[in-house]
Amino acid sequence: MLTAKLDNVTSVEEFYSEIRSQQEAFHGDHYCAMHDAIRKCMWNCSSYKELGTHQGGSAAAVMTGKYKPKYMELIDIDHVKYRAKLKSLAEPYCKSHGIQLVVREADSGGLGSMSTKNVDMLMIDSIHKRYHMEKELQIHGKMVNKYIVAHDTSIAQSSNLVELYECLRDFCSNNPSWRVLERGVENVGYTVLKKN
Repeated sequence: MLTAKLDNVTSVEEFYSEIRSQQEAFHGDHYCAMHDAIRKCMWNCSSYKELGTHQGGSAAAVMTGKYKPKYMELIDIDHVKYRAKLKSLAEPYCKSHGIQLVVREADSGGLGSMSTKNVDMLMIDSIHKRYHMEKELQIHGKMVNKYIVAHDTSIAQSSNLVELYECLRDFCSNNPSWRVLERGVENVGYTVLKKN
């Protein structure tokens, strides 16, 4: 994944515009289509949790969207790239927009990443291996009220990404209150699960 050059951005809005532009220029059109899916589903969500923050592109998409959460939690094993730029912009932005921002360094497949409260939306973009996503869904899935969104689930890419989609589909089969709502297959793709 590209590490975007963001030294000169001065706001969360500029950060998001620039990181999306650089990511799609490097990875190709529709690489950030998941951001649009997240923003579309946020209309009835007041809380958001993210597994795999990297520089914070998806987090910035949520922050700057039309429908802002009241609570936002970012989990990554190492937030060094988030701290490099977005942290200094996100903290005052969230404070001024009434968003409680919680940032934690933890293994998203470990118990240290568990929340004490449910969230309306969970976004998964961490380690792209089925065994890891299975752990994440086992740990976090029961704490999600409405949507689970996962990046990198396209059938057009590698077999690893197909395995991630199959993992999500199997999660729905084993948890009948969940279903696949939407699947984007262009570029690396994304999948949206909805709780019935």
